Amino acid sequence: MAEQQRNSPGLSAEATDSLTLLERLQQSAEVLDQLSTTPAPGLPEGTLALLRQEASALRAMRGELGLLLKSWSLLTDTSQKLLNLPPDELGSGVRAALEVLGRQIDAQRGYVNLLSDDGEHLSDAYEWCAQGMRPHGLASHSGRSVVGFRWSLDELRAGRMVTVTDAAQLPLEATEERRICTLLSIRSFINAPLLLAGRLIGWMGFDTVDQPREWKPEERHLMRLTGHVLVNAVERKRRDAQFLHEKEREQRAQSLGILAAGLAHEINNPLAYTAGNLEYLRERLPDPSEASDVECRQVLDEALEGTLRIQRIVADLKSLSAPSTEATEPVDLKAVTESTLRMAANQLRHRAQVVRDYETEVPRVHGTVTKLGQVLLNLVLNAAHAIPEGHASQHRITVALRAEADDVLLSVTDTGCGITPEVMPRIFDPLFTTRRAGEGMGMGLAICRDIITALGGRIGVSSKVGRGTTVEVTLPRAANDTFVPPLPRVGPPSLGRRVLVVDDEPRVLDLMRRLLRGHELVTLANGREALAHLDQDRAFDVILCDLMMPELTGMDVYHSVRDTWPGLHDRIVFISGGAFTPETKRFLQEVRNPVLAKPFEAQHLRDMVMTVGSARLE
Repeated sequence: MAEQQRNSPGLSAEATDSLTLLERLQQSAEVLDQLSTTPAPGLPEGTLALLRQEASALRAMRGELGLLLKSWSLLTDTSQKLLNLPPDELGSGVRAALEVLGRQIDAQRGYVNLLSDDGEHLSDAYEWCAQGMRPHGLASHSGRSVVGFRWSLDELRAGRMVTVTDAAQLPLEATEERRICTLLSIRSFINAPLLLAGRLIGWMGFDTVDQPREWKPEERHLMRLTGHVLVNAVERKRRDAQFLHEKEREQRAQSLGILAAGLAHEINNPLAYTAGNLEYLRERLPDPSEASDVECRQVLDEALEGTLRIQRIVADLKSLSAPSTEATEPVDLKAVTESTLRMAANQLRHRAQVVRDYETEVPRVHGTVTKLGQVLLNLVLNAAHAIPEGHASQHRITVALRAEADDVLLSVTDTGCGITPEVMPRIFDPLFTTRRAGEGMGMGLAICRDIITALGGRIGVSSKVGRGTTVEVTLPRAANDTFVPPLPRVGPPSLGRRVLVVDDEPRVLDLMRRLLRGHELVTLANGREALAHLDQDRAFDVILCDLMMPELTGMDVYHSVRDTWPGLHDRIVFISGGAFTPETKRFLQEVRNPVLAKPFEAQHLRDMVMTVGSARLE
């Protein structure tokens, strides 16, 4: 092997100065040797033996001190190369550290391989080669499986170094190691584990190609020291990258939230009068007496089902924009699950058999029916989309409910295609999807995670490619498991109310006139008209006011009414297609007035009018 320079050009000044001490120890030992070999007349033999013993002790001390100084110098140099770099320059720092150590231990190639979270694939690889050496090309191996190196991995996971003096003497079970050594002409190698909190995150190695060689104890010692610095640098990079990722995710979520809420608001206006008019028509249809009547009712049912699907999409969009302010309550998760499975039955029946695996008694959980239904629907539809159509008898979607200590465990398991390791880290990213265009927006799991986390629960996913996926949701039990829903306060049904409706969408005003027949309605198209009318006529039981209008918003109307006619502001019910500004969100959290979300059910609207109107009459 060509002689390499053993001292790194980057050794610190302190280490260089310390060489003076080593030289003095060497000189002192030589003086003692000289005194013991050419003694002064009259020195007893015991004194000469003591001189020789002291000379030997000085040489041993010099050797130990030299190793400590070398280790300290290497550690300082490596730390400077690794720990003072920004995260995106870690690769250059690792290669520089490999060069420093490689020259110290007379190696020809060095490498650092980092493992993925599952410990079975390479996530990153860095390499250094002495001049004239052919590299392994490890940078292109990212994502490759390492399970074939079972012999080496077992040693490394146990915290032991893999030291191979002669590759020809590898044990029989090291099949993959033998193949690689032959392929790359490796004659000798040494690998040191990189451990973080007892878990193997990778390894650092060196090899030679011209002849077998011994790896000295001091060289192994230097590798371990360098390994500790490497682990600290890698962990620092991971923390910094995670911090940056969270900041980017937060900014992306804010942008997505503004966009999503704006879209939801624009969709909800036409959806409100479309769904409302369809529901009104269905109410007005007589009981079917002829086939044509049955067909008309079926057409309306299908149209209403379409509006419900749009409502679910809009609910997902609104979930991206802000956490829900809906009050939580004890929820019967089994009932929600059954309702969701009935809703998704048409999409499930052509793909898989649904298996229900419920415990006899499932405690109620802390949450809301709406949000938990949204989570379940997303999980069940995701499971269905992982299974191709046409082979329902060969596939299963299993929904399980279990009580665990203070929690309830919900799991949805499918026998579909599974999730690849490359995709798994991104499954909770908003707008990330592996489906074809038009088959999904990639928001489902992100929304599920946000809802479950907000309710104090946890969500996890495990998957095997070709075997299927399991999503587990853990929810806290409800503190009070004897929930009785409050009855709405309604007045006598025959007593009509005087209602002012303010909305900038003419078709919504038309819908209100249809749905609130029997009440006395005044409809106005904007906030200025509403304030002008109230200045002359304030005898209203209920004021239905759109929240987001041009010029004067619902908030402006509320503040003007409260300041000008105190008490009248308590009769305001806000109509909202999706409040998406921070100011609007704060406003709705501060005021006590009810909110009617678009699109609304006809009966919900009527109950709201009767309840608020009854409160005024009391």
